[in-house]
Amino acid sequence: MTGARAPVIISTMENLESYANERFALNRQKQTLKEQQQQRLSVTYNGGLFRVDMTLLSYLYMKNVNVGLFNKPAETIISDSYDTPIEVNVQELLELCDERWNEVHNDWHNEYQLLKGKRKAGQVEV
Repeated sequence: MTGARAPVIISTMENLESYANERFALNRQKQTLKEQQQQRLSVTYNGGLFRVDMTLLSYLYMKNVNVGLFNKPAETIISDSYDTPIEVNVQELLELCDERWNEVHNDWHNEYQLLKGKRKAGQVEV
């Protein structure tokens, strides 16, 4: 055999344990960050509490299109997070939900970028 040999990497149990601890801490922090941001994804409107998710946003966008294109009424009744029927103006609720969605996801992205830059377990706040 001729040529250079590939370097041999010797991993000790301590290195593996340290790596596992770092990954565990980072994953725990990511999960905590996700939970914190998801708690912020709600808006109150006309006495109801609405959880802002893709289902609600899609419904409101489609209802808003119907209002604009087909002159359908802007008011409708939808259930809030507590299954209470609430009369809403589709355009107003859509604006509130869209603002909250963007605000929370921008903050989440910024926090995640900071977290992603941390490479050592000692840098991660648990």
